[in-house]
Amino acid sequence: MIQHKITPIDGGSTEYWKQREEGFRLIRSAELAAERLKTAPMYLHGGYDEDGDVIALENLGPHDDMEETIRALEANEAAVSILAAQRRLEIGGRHLMAVIQAVYGNDDLDPESSGPDTD
Repeated sequence: MIQHKITPIDGGSTEYWKQREEGFRLIRSAELAAERLKTAPMYLHGGYDEDGDVIALENLGPHDDMEETIRALEANEAAVSILAAQRRLEIGGRHLMAVIQAVYGNDDLDPESSGPDTD
């Protein structure tokens, strides 16, 4: 049986709307990071070696940005509750374990699945 944590909501509270605004900002930030990751080049031009060959550098910046935004999103209770209410379990192909756990209430989930582990 799934048990949900019930949080009282004061829709007239300024603090409530600040939390919601921050939650939606974090979600949008993660969506933008996922778009950048999808369109970013895999390698950057790092100059030339002594033979005149191009030195290719891995472009890890977009990956780091995505990890950072996902960590921030999963640490924010408002963002997790918004995504859980929408049943959005991933952003940019990245599973959001905090949201999956909020939706299904199970710590023994397979990160490759989009639902609870039924074994």
